Amino acid sequence: MSDSSRRASTLAELAALTENVERCRERIAALAESQRLAMANPEQADEDDGLLMAIYEAERGLTNAVRLLQRATRGR
Repeated sequence: MSDSSRRASTLAELAALTENVERCRERIAALAESQRLAMANPEQADEDDGLLMAIYEAERGLTNAVRLLQRATRGR
């Protein structure tokens, strides 16, 4: 396999990974929204707040991962 075809294959794999991570981020964002809307029980507010914050943190991490994958795909 030539260097250019190996590079093209790597870039294609990175693009596919970027797409999959973005889909995961979208699912996490939807989960955060549904959790936020479900937080109606004041007795569980602290527990629910902690869960929601953890979900938001996971979403931020995936957003960062998408950016890094996009950067790698651009050939940096």
